[in-house]
Amino acid sequence: MHSADFENAFNAACQELGLDPANTNIFALECRRQGLDPQRTRAFDLDKNPSAMWKSFRKLKTA
Repeated sequence: MHSADFENAFNAACQELGLDPANTNIFALECRRQGLDPQRTRAFDLDKNPSAMWKSFRKLKTA
């Protein structure tokens, strides 16, 4: 995902979940998307069921 594409996807995901893109980071967004508490979640936990945006951000490989 290119930078502009990533930013557009991030902003759209934030709006969809009712979050303010200016005050949200990718970690908090992915936690919200997966229904996890950001205070008790590690990035590794989010890697188990990643969105396309999280995969791109973390540069995860697909099996």
